[in-house]
Amino acid sequence: MPTANTMGKAYCPQCGWNRGEAEKQTRLFLRILPVLVIVFDAPLIVWIFIGHAEVSILAVLGFVAIVPAILVVLVVKGKIRIGTIGRDPGRLS
Repeated sequence: MPTANTMGKAYCPQCGWNRGEAEKQTRLFLRILPVLVIVFDAPLIVWIFIGHAEVSILAVLGFVAIVPAILVVLVVKGKIRIGTIGRDPGRLS
């Protein structure tokens, strides 16, 4: 039986096996994503509006601002799993 993969969580689109867990993980990630963007991008935006736009500091803050994009790619590809803290990673849901 074919299985689909949502953010590293396998589920069956035909019978619905593990679909609830996959949707739960996707919802959690979509709730966390705006917070990640705000936390990592706010220092860069504030620093620019204050007027302290030096190239070296902007480079560091720009690098930090890219972190949410890297995390999104890793989570979507299934390389990093969110919501598995405190669970047995070898257990199938």
